[in-house]
Amino acid sequence: MSTTHRIDRRTLLKVGTTGAVMLGAGAPLASAQEKPKKGGTLTIGRNHDADTLYPGRSTGLSAIATNFLLYDGLVLHDFQMKIRSALAEKWETSADGLTWTFHLRRNVKFHCGAPLTAQDVKEHFDRWIDPKESVPTRAKMASLQETRVVDDHTIVFKLKNPTLVFLNNVSQTEWGYASIPHAKHVNQYGKDYGVVSASVCGTGPFRLREWLKDDRMELTRNDDYAWGSPAYDNTAAPWVDRILFRTLPEDASRAAELETGGIDLDIDVAPQHIPRLEGRGVKVTSIPRLSSNHIGFNLEKDVFKDPRVRKAVAHAVNREQIVQFVMKGQADVSHGFLHPLVPGATPKEQMRPLMYEWSLEKSKRLFTEAGWTPGPGGIRQKDGRPLSATCFVFTELHERIVTPVQATLRDAGFDMQIKRLEAAAFTSATRAGEHDMRFLPMIYSSADFLYFFVSQAIPSPNTVRWKDEKTDAFFQVSQTSLKEAERVRAFQGLEQRLVSEAVVVPIQHIRWIFGNRPRARGLKYHPIHGIYKLMDVWVA
Repeated sequence: MSTTHRIDRRTLLKVGTTGAVMLGAGAPLASAQEKPKKGGTLTIGRNHDADTLYPGRSTGLSAIATNFLLYDGLVLHDFQMKIRSALAEKWETSADGLTWTFHLRRNVKFHCGAPLTAQDVKEHFDRWIDPKESVPTRAKMASLQETRVVDDHTIVFKLKNPTLVFLNNVSQTEWGYASIPHAKHVNQYGKDYGVVSASVCGTGPFRLREWLKDDRMELTRNDDYAWGSPAYDNTAAPWVDRILFRTLPEDASRAAELETGGIDLDIDVAPQHIPRLEGRGVKVTSIPRLSSNHIGFNLEKDVFKDPRVRKAVAHAVNREQIVQFVMKGQADVSHGFLHPLVPGATPKEQMRPLMYEWSLEKSKRLFTEAGWTPGPGGIRQKDGRPLSATCFVFTELHERIVTPVQATLRDAGFDMQIKRLEAAAFTSATRAGEHDMRFLPMIYSSADFLYFFVSQAIPSPNTVRWKDEKTDAFFQVSQTSLKEAERVRAFQGLEQRLVSEAVVVPIQHIRWIFGNRPRARGLKYHPIHGIYKLMDVWVA
């Protein structure tokens, strides 16, 4: 039996510590007397592969999940989202908030055997903020002026302005971007770092052994690992010998492999397969996830420069239908863009007049007002051109989510095609602006992810190409204000602008559904990153 919970933010942050025990049912649990044992392979199925393992150069979820295992950061958030030490054993900030000093742990080694030094940290952050490097996540470090090495184990960060979010942004939990690679390897391999298997060198609990793109990735235990964060019970080398990721894009294939033992854990169980897995030796766990599933438009395309067309598309999205019939109830209908549990989310009542409710008639009327009139085959046209666009997606579930929208738009006279790409191809295509529309699941830890929509983030991750002074100003306030209330108001203003201008069309906030066989023990799910660093997991 699977278990679904509707919980508040406080409970959400407790999910990680007890989630596999408290939320799941169906497979026998390890007894309290069982002790973890070393050895064995944990095989994990996922719906897409990583594109690069260079921290900060990808916003892809598989790359991020893998980087948590291969690298460490200065600090990280534990399962209650409290900052804990990691590579830095301690840190302090100046009274004016402009200088942060981190003291690194001693005797930490990279997978190649070289010692971790402050120079490795400096070079990673220097590349991160260098405009010439074109790192897509650079906006996360907008407040950083420079770094300075004091000695091998001390590094100083100088900020342009004090900010409430700097420590959060250098946490590895903030999507693994602040994970520290070995500087020598980065220099040696250049643009191939993170793409060529031999290039990857971190300090994390696992090493990269083999990577067959879009098929499998094998990680082995770092036996020298002795600097684990106190966020975990186990702070030494991991229990399992090996982690094997298998890329299985089709939801039914992962479900079948989970049933038969081909994989031990599916980190993205599709809702329609929950009944199939229940009672067959699989434990299914569903937890809330901070997410904003949405459709975004490429605003450089002529058809979507007219906000009436974007709003017409928004009126064609029946959120309730998608949640009920596609997601089987494993999602919550969006009443705004941000998840309601995130500080900075606009209250539902305030968002209501800005949201575009499902209405075929309103959709048709807006298309007509924009000059698109009925044409041959029921497809509208303007100046001899048909009203058509292609929506890019990268998983089977995403395709199923937008299919009902495709049908409604067809009834309104809009020919929306759906193009499903492999994840890396999706990333490349949307960065290049080949899409007309794109669907994103948009998973995040805080409202700070809205940097995805600032001008500086064009062409990626701002793949909607939204260039707006008001949006940029809101985000600037959110990153520089020292008053939390001002940050919240800035995020609310930004959210309202994105929705009212129909830059994004919110659909739902999905749940995270895991399925595991009973031999996978010690699983506990982080509220933001699910499997996280797998330090306490063992196989029976």
